[in-house]
Order: sequence, then structure tokens, then C-alpha cells
Amino acid sequence: MKRNRPDWSDDSHSLAFSAEIRKQNLLLCLILNAYWESLDFELPLIDTATREPWRRWIDTTLDPPQDIVEWQSALPVSTDTYSVGPRSVVVMFARTQC
Repeated sequence: MKRNRPDWSDDSHSLAFSAEIRKQNLLLCLILNAYWESLDFELPLIDTATREPWRRWIDTTLDPPQDIVEWQSALPVSTDTYSVGPRSVVVMFARTQC
């Protein structure tokens, strides 16, 4: 799925959005894939000079205990796209650098 190009069609099976929690200096990215196949999503752009990279917190296609990890152990995502498995949820976050 392309960044900033939502699919508003009647047969769309996915939703992705990002939100900022200013008091926590935190960006969130939520991706919902209700399609029966994996879909590649372009991640929102972030300013890496002021923010850490996106970190994968939740990916329900992964086996436990990697499907939901503690914030402190969330792995960075080093690519501009993320493959979201069929019928799954992904949540990522990016914090302000200290």
C-alpha cells in the first residue's frame, strides 16, 4: 500500500494510519490487514535526525512471544516498507531521540 494514498474502494481490506502523542513524544503507526494475503505497506516518513526509527511492537502474524513484545525490546525496522501478514495487526512506534 502506498504512503498517503488510501484505498477507499468498496473492496478494500486494509487500513493504516499514524498518530502523534505529543505529551509522550511518541508517534504510532497502526496497520490492519483483513485481506487473505500479505500486503506491503509503505511506512510513514519520520525525521531520523530528531526521532528514532520505527520499532515493531505488535505483529500478530509472528509466533509468541515475538507477536507482542515489551516496549523496551521492540526491534527497529530498517526499511521503508513492512510486509503485513494476512488477517493481522501491526503496531509500530517512534520516539524522540534523547
